Amino acid sequence: MKKTDIIILAVVLLALVVVRSVFNIPNFNPMGAVALMGGMLAAKKLWAWVLPFAALFLGDVIMGLSSPMHAEYLFSVNFFFVYASFAAIIGVGIFFCKNPSLTKVFGGSILAAVAFFLISNAGSWMLMPQYSKDFGGLMTSYEMALPFFRATLVSQIIFSCSIYLVYQLATSKKVAIA
Repeated sequence: MKKTDIIILAVVLLALVVVRSVFNIPNFNPMGAVALMGGMLAAKKLWAWVLPFAALFLGDVIMGLSSPMHAEYLFSVNFFFVYASFAAIIGVGIFFCKNPSLTKVFGGSILAAVAFFLISNAGSWMLMPQYSKDFGGLMTSYEMALPFFRATLVSQIIFSCSIYLVYQLATSKKVAIA
């Protein structure tokens, strides 16, 4: 990956941090896509981890400065479950990084949304007193989160495919469909 490619990817990611911070729609944001595409497009694995986590943390800090609720979230236990889910999403991106294509981006987006759903809601089950600490409580936490999954899945697909297309066009690479 050339230095200009890293700069282009970083600018795209920074723009998406701004989108997340300004248009704070619950479960509809570009950060999962940032993690997936960071893992998929960064040639050096260090950048695959640094760029998405830096973008996620920057957005969290910006939101924390603007809202007491988000400030409480920073470094809470929930925070760590969310970041663990983003680590899994970066891992999905790295898994699909050989010869990226729209098909791989689409499939990776579905896996990323499912990973986020499973990990973050397992954290909610573990931390929230309203869920019994057994298999039934875990299933209840997943059931209660289902209405939010659609927004997560749709935003993951839209933003991931958009990042892929913009990055490919900006770096003058041939866009692979399959």
